[in-house]
Amino acid sequence: MRKKRIWKHITVIALAVAAATAAIGGISAYFTDTQEKTNTLTVGSVKTDLEEPEWEDVPSDEKTDITPNQTIKKDPRITNTGANDAYAFLEIQVPVKKIITVGPDGKKLPAADTELFTYKVNDGWVQVRSSDITTSGKVTARSYVYAYGTKTQCTVLKKGETTTPLFDSVTLVNAIEGQIDEETLNIPVKSYAIQAEHIGESKVPSDVFQIYMKQNQ
Repeated sequence: MRKKRIWKHITVIALAVAAATAAIGGISAYFTDTQEKTNTLTVGSVKTDLEEPEWEDVPSDEKTDITPNQTIKKDPRITNTGANDAYAFLEIQVPVKKIITVGPDGKKLPAADTELFTYKVNDGWVQVRSSDITTSGKVTARSYVYAYGTKTQCTVLKKGETTTPLFDSVTLVNAIEGQIDEETLNIPVKSYAIQAEHIGESKVPSDVFQIYMKQNQ
């Protein structure tokens, strides 16, 4: 009888311990942690302004009734108004007409397709291409594209920076009278820009401009 009581007590104690252990397990607290990050990235931009401050200051009456060999201020330049560094290009279209001109020695030259304005490109710019613009098979203008930089590398135009002027003035050709009298002549100027980073290894102006043209065809 005594052994039965002992085993009975042991059984009761064992059940009590098991119940207590289960109760403790049910209310146990564990150290845990959760973290989260949101990576915010801001997309940049390439924006530029084409400016000609000296040209804008020329009085309107000085832009009309101009004469052969007359020089007028014209100073195209580009300002980077975007968020990212950029490479800059300028395209100039010079009107062309088949006319008779007078050479430096004062002698008449044979009629030929002639650019009606001339200009001197400033340091810091390099020509990357040229092409004729035709209408009905006749050359009416000549397009020139210049890069801000050297023959081997474009110059980075940083945010807020402005290029030097491509040129400072244009001069009307020394044409024999009666050929372009009272004509309205236009010199269209167009600017191009492309991000300066992550566009390939070559920084050669002709290569960079080709990348721009492929993307904007």
